[in-house]
Amino acid sequence: MSTKSKEWIDERAPKHLSTTVLSGALYIHTGKDVKEKIKRTDQVLKKIGAELTAYALALLALPQMMDTMRDSNEYKEFADRIYPHTIH
Repeated sequence: MSTKSKEWIDERAPKHLSTTVLSGALYIHTGKDVKEKIKRTDQVLKKIGAELTAYALALLALPQMMDTMRDSNEYKEFADRIYPHTIH
């Protein structure tokens, strides 16, 4: 990605979706195993700091958090209220 593209994104995106955070998340994600991912997480932490690293890790955990949320009774009750049931 060109510097111009990164600047354009970073001017418009919220901090948690900055190119720095996304790059950190991708770098951690592409580690070959858990040990390498932990090492990469430490490297990202040292490079971009605690707050941005926390955003990168949150992005990596998002699919699992969404699955957990969808399984909760609160979500099921909410979904029942907003999605009307059709009877055929």
